[in-house]
Amino acid sequence: MTKQNEPSGILVPVSLDTKSEAVDYLCNGLRRLGAVPVIADCGVLGTPGTDADVTREEIAALGGTTIAELQSKADRATAIPTMIRGLQQLTSRMLAEGRIAGCIGLGGGTNAAFASAVFDILPFGYPKMLVSTIASGNTASFVKGNDVLLYHSVVDVLGVNSILQVILDRAAAAMAAIVRVPLPPTSSRTTTTIGMTVFGSTTLGAQVAERLLIAAGREVLPFHARGVGGQAMEALVRDGRIQAVLDLTTTEIADELVGGILSAGPQRLEAAALADIPQVILPGAIDMVNFGPASSVPPKFSGRCFLEHSPHATLMRTSVDENREIARFIARKLNAAERKVEIVIPARGFSAYDREGQPFHDPEADAAFRETLVEALRPGIPVHVLDHHINDPECIAFAVKRLEALLA
Repeated sequence: MTKQNEPSGILVPVSLDTKSEAVDYLCNGLRRLGAVPVIADCGVLGTPGTDADVTREEIAALGGTTIAELQSKADRATAIPTMIRGLQQLTSRMLAEGRIAGCIGLGGGTNAAFASAVFDILPFGYPKMLVSTIASGNTASFVKGNDVLLYHSVVDVLGVNSILQVILDRAAAAMAAIVRVPLPPTSSRTTTTIGMTVFGSTTLGAQVAERLLIAAGREVLPFHARGVGGQAMEALVRDGRIQAVLDLTTTEIADELVGGILSAGPQRLEAAALADIPQVILPGAIDMVNFGPASSVPPKFSGRCFLEHSPHATLMRTSVDENREIARFIARKLNAAERKVEIVIPARGFSAYDREGQPFHDPEADAAFRETLVEALRPGIPVHVLDHHINDPECIAFAVKRLEALLA
């Protein structure tokens, strides 16, 4: 186990029963460059092929069990979550003791999951790298909202060969260089930082909001509401790097509830309420659910109203019932906020596509959302219904004014 008087290390969480040769090669490269790897063995069934700085017995104990118990069950569905719990306990301990400089993951899906568990614990700015074949696929579940550097390994991590040597040499060089850069302070600015969500169909409004907030002396961090965008914003709220939120685009909630591809998960809208920071919600783009190419839309949605945004993106108009469900979700989350939350509802539409004359214009669905939200919110949360579209400058100016009032 890492001791408090040892130098800060680069955590390498990996299964040594399958990746020992590649881990040895990578860690030797790190050592030659002056870095200190800390190998955490997360393997269970096989025999470790090299020594670990933190053994699998220690990881299992931190996860609340023993390796012998996990081996007797021989059940991946139990073993992997247990080792992840132990690994996260180790990461939190090293972080509290100031003994961790970053993390580099290596391998396929299982080892990427171990690395991702560490990424979730490490704050923004701590170096996080994943060398893996999954770097060329859908990485959302591994990266989430974290600042991760992905390096496609080209070949699978099985032994060491001429291709993988090149990859690992460069990964070690990159990681050794990154950890030499001083970590950023928790807050490097004296101005208030505002987190703002944005989407293509709310960009015009977001541009107005950014200008107004910057003119007021605020820093604005825009987050593309594509699932990882909402996750990233909420992670930075939890880290204390965001002091207020202008949630201009909540389309990720529609995807979470209806089955689109851009969900930010069921925890969306929780961080600002728990942190008790000012937030103003404009439910932008709740009129749409996001899918990939038209051919990827599930058959159960046949006959619905669709818009082909691009060859790679198909939008589906939300229905009356779906809008009611979205409204109840938002209300549940915001009802947990003790104070400092207000809602602005643009009565003339939630995105560029549901203005009057546009393909998603549906006053009945919009009214269902509005009425359900007002009914489901607890007393004391101000709701402002404006006779404007979400992208109208007047609507945005009002929302910014309310956020400034909460900040004051």
